[in-house]
Amino acid sequence: MEQNAKQYQFYYDILLKIFGNLDESQIKKVFNNTQIHELEVGEYLFKQGDTENSLYIVLSGRLRVILQNENGNQILGDISSGEPVGELALFTKEPRIASVVAIRKSVVFQLTEADYLRLVNQYPTFAHTLSNYVINRLRRNAFQQRMGAPPKNIAVVKLQQDMDISPWTNEIRHQLGLMKININVYFAEDHLNEQSNALFDEMENHDGLNFLVCDNNHPVWANQCLTYSDLVLVVSDFYAPSEIYSIENQLKLYESNILNKKIYLVLLHPENGPMPTMTSRWFINRNINLHLHIRKNNGKDLRRFSRIITHQAIGLVLGGGGSKGFSHIGAAKAMLESGIEFDFLGGTSAGALYGIMMCFKDFDIQKATDICKLGVVKKITSNDYNLPIISLMTGRKIRLFLKETLGDIFLEDLWVNTFCVSTNYSTATIKIHESGLARLQVEASIAIPGVYPPVIIDRHLHVDGGVMDNLPIDAMYQKPVKHIIALSLSAQSPHLVDIETVPTAWELFINKFTKKHRYRLPRMASILINSLTLNSVQKQEITKTQVSMYLEMDLRNYGFLDGDKWSEILEKGYQQTKSYLNQMPQNERFWK
Repeated sequence: MEQNAKQYQFYYDILLKIFGNLDESQIKKVFNNTQIHELEVGEYLFKQGDTENSLYIVLSGRLRVILQNENGNQILGDISSGEPVGELALFTKEPRIASVVAIRKSVVFQLTEADYLRLVNQYPTFAHTLSNYVINRLRRNAFQQRMGAPPKNIAVVKLQQDMDISPWTNEIRHQLGLMKININVYFAEDHLNEQSNALFDEMENHDGLNFLVCDNNHPVWANQCLTYSDLVLVVSDFYAPSEIYSIENQLKLYESNILNKKIYLVLLHPENGPMPTMTSRWFINRNINLHLHIRKNNGKDLRRFSRIITHQAIGLVLGGGGSKGFSHIGAAKAMLESGIEFDFLGGTSAGALYGIMMCFKDFDIQKATDICKLGVVKKITSNDYNLPIISLMTGRKIRLFLKETLGDIFLEDLWVNTFCVSTNYSTATIKIHESGLARLQVEASIAIPGVYPPVIIDRHLHVDGGVMDNLPIDAMYQKPVKHIIALSLSAQSPHLVDIETVPTAWELFINKFTKKHRYRLPRMASILINSLTLNSVQKQEITKTQVSMYLEMDLRNYGFLDGDKWSEILEKGYQQTKSYLNQMPQNERFWK
């Protein structure tokens, strides 16, 4: 009886959050005059094409939305406790456009059209409350909240049976506590004799996260963990053998199934461990959604992990702009000083170069600055001329610089998950590089057509990512991020001239000596780059409205090849970002 009372209160609190404008008696009326349904794993709430038009609200559990088309089943997303599903059909009376299935035991609240009309007749404000909720949800989905609902129950599958992960779970418990999030950790040994339904109810009623630790010694418990989970963490010692373990086969973790949960591979490192190498060996025969490197007793790694699993992660997106990219380092410095930490990083062209250098040095700004300054000293963008058949420059100096600095590190080896963007010339598509030799992926991202030769990766020609996406915000939204910070270097004043025709090369050469005219013309590299990225800049104007923080650096007095002014550009980025953050209202500081 006490358990039923707790469940009722739990469900009541969910409805109260959704229909908060109604008073307590009205909420109880809504609750008592509608239907509650229980769904087992794999049971459909409704199927694509169905004509019934009820609205449902998930009270507990997790549902999956699946679109069936000529290519098979496409997973659109997951819906968890406190979220509605099927709301459009209530108003449009159109057939269901997708199917919804329970991926773990779930309880849903059903509001039929008749229920809705009856409640509106009794409480006219109910229509306004519900429509506002639906509109806000649609607006959220159209912009930055494109990720699924955060997990509540997390299965932790440890691969090495003799590995004690309790120190790690204790660290996570402490970190989540600092974030005001409670966590219960369940081990098989403590719950072998407990009824599964009672345990499920306990987890659902818990206001926080549940970690369910499973191993090879308790197969029944391990399968229950997967059944109840919203997310699966496969946890391993990074330096252990990387072949598929028996528990992975036993649980059929990587078999394709519409009921599959997302899988994150968590690779544990010793305290102050060296930069990972050969991370890709862990990807063989594993169908995972994300991998995470976590060092023992490392606050940055623990905070990053905690933000990711609670859907509070921050993604930093860096745009292209040649030498103006030094401002990215200054901007990152200002943000780090303000307490902002980055969980994912993505960049195009200069954004890829400077961003990956910062990741390579684990956001030690001074070390990243020293590396990038070395590129200026070595004059990697000058005196590298080529017979102009494919490109003006050979790219050899940049290639050697990247090899000297990044060596043989791969993108997947970096502590922070990182990607860069290039344009696949062979297929006329955008290419998002998330793995592979870092120096090669960066070289592809900065290969300005006509200036540098294309870069060959997997037999495909790649050129500068700015041709198609100079600020890869859309690519960042494929990651489990809640907030995106985008730094653009595209701010420019209109380039007006006071002459009727462009002088010939010979006239420009003679004028160097006579100084008769003062031509205000951009250099060839600037014309090439700006022309190639015009379409990308238009796309940027659309996508910039979708981010939590957008900064357009005012670097109009600097050109793409002004590397000798690197310290000024870096300081500009630092001061402009610092000023922006200081003026931001407290209620908009999402990282606090």
